[in-house]
Amino acid sequence: MNIEEYVGTDKVFFAPSGSMAIFSVLYPFRKKTLGIPDQGSFKNILKIAELLDLQHKFITTEKGIILPEKIKNVEIFIFSSFSGYLVENNVEKIVSHCKKNGILSIEDVSSGFSHPRFGKGDILICSTGSPKILECGWGGFAAYRGIENSTIFDYMKSPREYEEKLKIQVENAEFKLQKLLKYSKILKDFNFEVFFRDLNGISVFVKLRSPKKFLKILNKEITPDIGKSLFTKCPRFDRILEEGFVIETIKIWERNEDEILDIGRKIEKVITCLGT
Repeated sequence: MNIEEYVGTDKVFFAPSGSMAIFSVLYPFRKKTLGIPDQGSFKNILKIAELLDLQHKFITTEKGIILPEKIKNVEIFIFSSFSGYLVENNVEKIVSHCKKNGILSIEDVSSGFSHPRFGKGDILICSTGSPKILECGWGGFAAYRGIENSTIFDYMKSPREYEEKLKIQVENAEFKLQKLLKYSKILKDFNFEVFFRDLNGISVFVKLRSPKKFLKILNKEITPDIGKSLFTKCPRFDRILEEGFVIETIKIWERNEDEILDIGRKIEKVITCLGT
C-alpha cells in the first residue's frame, strides 16, 4: 500500500525534512494566526513561526491532551496525533471542532502513521527522519484535502532510492506502530509513576523529581539501538512540561518482549534504590 492510500489523498508532496514540510505548508498562511498546543507539539514549530513572522497563540492542554473546546481565536491549528508521542489525541473531535469554527487543521502524523483514527486533518504533515514510524533517515511529506497546496513543493524532488525505501516503510508501519503501543503498555505496568497509564501512546513518561541523577545511572546501564540515550529529560515543550523523563520506545522497537521487560526492571530498580 502506498502513502496516498493510507492518507486518502490524490497526491503527497515530498520535502527534505519534516521541518521543511511544515515551513512549506505554513508559508501561504503568513498573515493568519496559528494555534499551537502549549506542550506535546512539533519541536521546531516555534522557530518556524518566528522565521515566517507568523502570529501564534498557545492553546491550553491537559498535560498535552488537546481539549477541542480550547481551540479558539485562531485561524489555523497545528497538532500531533500523539501529543509528545505520549498520549493519543481524539483527532476526529479536534478536526470536527476546527471545521465547525472555520479553523484549518494541520495534523502531524509522524508519531502515529497508519493508526486508523489518525490522519483526519485538512493538511497532514509527516517526518520520515530517524527515529520515526516511517524511518528513512531523512525527508518528510505533506498531503492536502480540498485545499490548494503550497507552490514551494513544486521545487522539491525526492530521489528514487528515498521513494523505494519509503514504500517499504509504509508497508511495515502498522506492524511497527502496534509493537510500540504494546511495548509502551508493558513499561507502564512497572512500579514507578507514569502518566496516561490507561491511554495509548508510543512513549512512556515517568514522573519524578531531579531526573538528571536517575538518567546518569540509567544511561550507563541501558543503551538504545539508535541515538545516544533511550531517555529524554523533561520538562520539555515537545514532550511534556512536567519533571521526569520519557522512555522513547521507538529506539528499541526491534527488540523482543523479554528485553523490554528487562529494561523495565532496570528502570524500576534504579528508581527504587534512589527514591523519587
